[in-house]
Amino acid sequence: MFRKIKTIVSLLLVLALLAAALPALADGAAAPTATPVPTATPVPTATPVPENRQLMAVVKYTDYGRINMRSEPNEYSARVGVLSGGTPVKVLEKSAATRWVLVEGEGKTGYMSSNFLEFYYEGETPPIPLKPDKPVVVTAAPSTSSSSSYYYTEPVTVLSWPITENTVAYVDTANKKSLNLRAGPSKGYATIRSYPVATEVHILARRGEWAYVQVGSRLGFMMLEFLGYARPDPVTPTNTELPVVAIATVTHPWGSFVYLRSSRTTDTNKNILAEVPHGTQVELLIWDFWYSLVRYNGITGYMVTSYLKFD
Repeated sequence: MFRKIKTIVSLLLVLALLAAALPALADGAAAPTATPVPTATPVPTATPVPENRQLMAVVKYTDYGRINMRSEPNEYSARVGVLSGGTPVKVLEKSAATRWVLVEGEGKTGYMSSNFLEFYYEGETPPIPLKPDKPVVVTAAPSTSSSSSYYYTEPVTVLSWPITENTVAYVDTANKKSLNLRAGPSKGYATIRSYPVATEVHILARRGEWAYVQVGSRLGFMMLEFLGYARPDPVTPTNTELPVVAIATVTHPWGSFVYLRSSRTTDTNKNILAEVPHGTQVELLIWDFWYSLVRYNGITGYMVTSYLKFD
């Protein structure tokens, strides 16, 4: 009898302990949660531009004021208008094959270089072109070379950038033609001089596509893409097998003579091959806007193109 009572008491004690432990387990034990499965980050897609949206542009501000609008897609064609920086224009034709864009603005239609335009689509917020810092200007004296009328006879205002370097470079054009030194960082500025391949220049500063340079005693601007750091071989007119393109007549405003030179520069007398009298006919081998390659009495050399008259 005593054993049964002892067994019952033991069971009651065990049940009492279990009853006391169950609330503690219920309060302190956290139920396990499932590990979240990461979701892939969506890839952003470009918003398609509706085909019916009109391409627009805003004229950039430049150092020298307004931008020319041309009748043809080149810088030598007639000017049909000029537009100030910040002027909106409607783009009529634009191709990746050329930098020239047909636009309509201020009641005129013509071609403008894409270098001077910032594009956007109609309905978007038009971009606000940055205004350049006002440049320092200096005045270059008139040219005193024998072909001064070809360049300039009045003082020329030349822009100036703060000097940040002094790097030696050389004229190295892909077509082996001379490179223009201009009064400002754009093809719209006056040409101070043209320098042949292999001419040494000193880069004093650079911004975008242009470099502020010194060539000899002259300061001006050249396009960086036509400057190299390894001196190329100079171009000399040694090919006498070139076909004759046309016959030209030498014309000098004073009726005297024009120099035939071994290189495309008028900065020195060391490259003079001959003095060709006014009225003499020469054979044109290669036409160039600045210097053309001609043949005179069996001598091949360069002559300033403005002194050649073509019938």
